[in-house]
Amino acid sequence: MERRPTRRVKLDDVAKHAGVSRATASLVVRNSNLITPETHERVRASMKALGYIYNHSAGSLRSQKTKTLGMVIADISNPFYAQLASGIEWACHQQDFLTIFADSAEDGERQGMIIERLIQHNVAGVFLSASGDRSAEDLAALGVAGIPAVQIMRHVEGRDVPYIGPDNIGGIQLGIDHVVELGRKKIAFLGGPPGKSSSEERLKGFKKGMARHKLKIRKDFVRSSSISRRDARDVALALLESSDRPDAIICYNDLMAFGAMLAMQRLGLTPGKQVALVGFDDIPESSLWTPSLTTVSIDARNIGRLAARVLLDKIANPHRTPRDIIVDAKLVVRESCGEQMAGQ
Repeated sequence: MERRPTRRVKLDDVAKHAGVSRATASLVVRNSNLITPETHERVRASMKALGYIYNHSAGSLRSQKTKTLGMVIADISNPFYAQLASGIEWACHQQDFLTIFADSAEDGERQGMIIERLIQHNVAGVFLSASGDRSAEDLAALGVAGIPAVQIMRHVEGRDVPYIGPDNIGGIQLGIDHVVELGRKKIAFLGGPPGKSSSEERLKGFKKGMARHKLKIRKDFVRSSSISRRDARDVALALLESSDRPDAIICYNDLMAFGAMLAMQRLGLTPGKQVALVGFDDIPESSLWTPSLTTVSIDARNIGRLAARVLLDKIANPHRTPRDIIVDAKLVVRESCGEQMAGQ
């Protein structure tokens, strides 16, 4: 009887068997001192049990320089990231670098797999908008492989990797300043998923803005949602169906503000009349809604171009220590806070 060939054991199999991420298994293969001895021993035992063999010739090929960069985006369904990617790609193209795009879809395990593949393809550098709680390991794996990286929009604490992103704290305060100037005092915050640096910073901005105006923060007025219209709509409905509803809502981003608008429409409310609404990002769609969305603009394409400049400089000058870049935010006033509807 003909014997069927046995499937080659992959690093994914080792990681699953050892109960670690793919990035951690990769670090063990490379004898990184960033991994604890206990984890080293467990992963090595899994390699032996499964018969995993590291392909040293492939590793040798990875040491050769390329003109290819990896771009790992958290969620390409968000139009903001499409603009960000456009800015990165344009700037890289000017220097004859090709960008390989990958969407982690807010999945940490998927992100780890993408990072490992990029290492295997010996990319010259990586742009990372972090997803999941193992992002520090992914950045460490890139460091061990000698691949420079830049963090965009979100950052991992304690990693010596440059970060380029907006002034999240100051940007949210601009929105609060505006609705307070319009006479709103019962202000709610519809925040992003917890555990992300951008979510934490925008919540901090909300608290600082409220304190600056000596306004009380009601616990039931601070909510969070996944980054989608549908989930934000459902959370906003719970806020707005209360007899003591807020008279203004500051949102983590424009997509969530659109969800809040849908909730208002369902309840027969008009953004800018009964409730003022502020988004964040200023994606093109924000000017096209009815009413148009007041939002905090951070210029996604500019952030992408700046990130490309930092990464390309890091590749050309590996011993130079790059600095983080925090991009100023500005408020774009439209109809959803009611200014253009005054007197109607």
